[in-house]
Amino acid sequence: MTPEDLDEVMEIEQYSFPTPWSRTVYEHDLKRNPKSRFFVARSEDDGELLGYIGNWVIEDECHVGTIASKREFRGQGIAEALLIHTAQASLAESVTYIILEVRENNFAAINLYKKLGFKQVGLRRGYYRDTGEDALLLTLYDLESLAARDVSQTAAQLKENTVE
Repeated sequence: MTPEDLDEVMEIEQYSFPTPWSRTVYEHDLKRNPKSRFFVARSEDDGELLGYIGNWVIEDECHVGTIASKREFRGQGIAEALLIHTAQASLAESVTYIILEVRENNFAAINLYKKLGFKQVGLRRGYYRDTGEDALLLTLYDLESLAARDVSQTAAQLKENTVE
């Protein structure tokens, strides 16, 4: 992800989350946070931004802070491809696990994370201040298995060069 991607990212952000991150948060992480790793997935056909993921690498941990895909492309493997890319990039930085929080009622995301090997390791009560929802704390230790998955099998036919 680059600052030039932010118009498209902010459009997706607005309808994806009850309390979207501000453009300023993204700009700070992209320009000033050496621990941040933000990636986008783009269509090979027309370069349209299909989804994005934001992570922070702290010591041997990759913390996924945000992930979303364009509404009309949900369920087509965009988030999966972004998580695979994150696992690949994390292994290259000697990360040993990926951790994330997910709203307890976000069943589509929970099912995806579990399919990819994430396990629930905790519960954060009232974590989401905007709704009071609890967050499931999920962790993936088997980065190698996720990193070895073939992203080209997604319906969007993402390939290595579509994840920047």
